[in-house]
Amino acid sequence: MGKLTKRTARRKSPLVLKGAKGDIIKGEFTVAPLEQLDGRLASVKIIKRRLEALRRDANVDSVQKEMLCQRAVFLCLQLEALERKAAEGEPIHEARYVQGCNSLLGVLRALGLDSVRRCKRKSLRQYVEETG
Repeated sequence: MGKLTKRTARRKSPLVLKGAKGDIIKGEFTVAPLEQLDGRLASVKIIKRRLEALRRDANVDSVQKEMLCQRAVFLCLQLEALERKAAEGEPIHEARYVQGCNSLLGVLRALGLDSVRRCKRKSLRQYVEETG
């Protein structure tokens, strides 16, 4: 498979699926990277901001890590949507929520973000001495 560029990203390829009853479903599949989304939309701004922060935190240096970052942001948004539904009193599928949490945890571990950074706390005396 060739390299994905702006020129090839919009290339449409025929999509043919076989339905459950054996019927053929035809359509078109279009690859549209996140960079091509309308940046004026608030939701797209949030996605891009989160993706950039995760790229920074995970020290993304490969295509594989980039793909994992995109999946982590997507899973996080899915979980937040489920949490919002639950907070509004709508029933949610608990198994789907737990599976999403476990998937997100797995992606974050694969990115190397499972270790907890511990900051060294200062005593009150050290703080007062430093600030004068």
